[in-house]
Amino acid sequence: MNAEMLQILIPIVAILGVFGFPVAMVFGWKWFKFKDKELQLDAEMRKTSGQALEARVQRLESVILALDSDLRAKLGAARSLRNDLLEAPATPESSQAARQLGSPGKSR
Repeated sequence: MNAEMLQILIPIVAILGVFGFPVAMVFGWKWFKFKDKELQLDAEMRKTSGQALEARVQRLESVILALDSDLRAKLGAARSLRNDLLEAPATPESSQAARQLGSPGKSR
C-alpha cells in the first residue's frame, strides 16, 4: 500500500463510518429490543405452562385420592373376609374349655 492508496481509502472509510455507525446502532437497538421481547414471551409461556402443569398435578392427585378411597373400601371388605377365613372353626374341645372355665359373672 502506498500513500496514494491511503489517500483514496480515507474518505471511503470516513463515509462508511459516518453513515454506517447510526445504522449499526439502530440495528443493535432493535435486535436487543426484539430479544428482550422474546425473553418476556418465553417467561410468560413458562409461567402459564407451570400453572397448567400444577393444575394437571392437582387433577391427578384428586383422581388418585378418589381411587384410593375406593381401593381402601375394597381392601377393607377383603380384609374382613380374610379375617373370617383365618379364624379357627369351633371345635368341641374349645366349647368344653369354655364350659370348664365358666362364665366370668358366676362364682362356684
